[in-house]
Amino acid sequence: MNTAIVNKARVNKAQLLDQLIGQLQQEIDATMNAVNEAHALASHEQSKPENQYDTLALEAAYLAHGQSERIAELQRQVMLLNHFDFLEYTQDSRICVGALVCVQKLSVESLDVEKNDPEWFWLLPVAGGVLLKAGEIEIRTITAKAPLADKLMGNYVGDEAVLNLSLNAEHKKKQFEIIELL
Repeated sequence: MNTAIVNKARVNKAQLLDQLIGQLQQEIDATMNAVNEAHALASHEQSKPENQYDTLALEAAYLAHGQSERIAELQRQVMLLNHFDFLEYTQDSRICVGALVCVQKLSVESLDVEKNDPEWFWLLPVAGGVLLKAGEIEIRTITAKAPLADKLMGNYVGDEAVLNLSLNAEHKKKQFEIIELL
């Protein structure tokens, strides 16, 4: 039996969603504090320009505006996640957005399993790149726009996905076997 197979009771999507929304809310709060500091700096009397080349207040205003846009995007993500319908998947289901997928990297040369642990990914419509924990299991969120998600979508447990990467004019292939779906 594959050691990556987990008990579904240990991986609860509702708890993972709460964890994810909590992390997004922490980022909203931190960004809100930064916006308040930038607004205070932009409007402080010591930030008043002394000459035409003194742009401290203008830069602080631009920073506050950019951070405000980030807050709006994070709030949109939280709202979308709160209204996203999470389906139940079986080992016979096709991978789509909302699926928790466990993959094992394969060696491209020999197609033997490399000496590494299986990786879990949660395909979501937003909020990619967040690391979540379900007990001992680490789960990375990825959006459907991510190259790996694109290769996984539509596949089934037992299928293989090949990801072609180009880094610094160096081309690499990473091959994954899909070993579990929740």
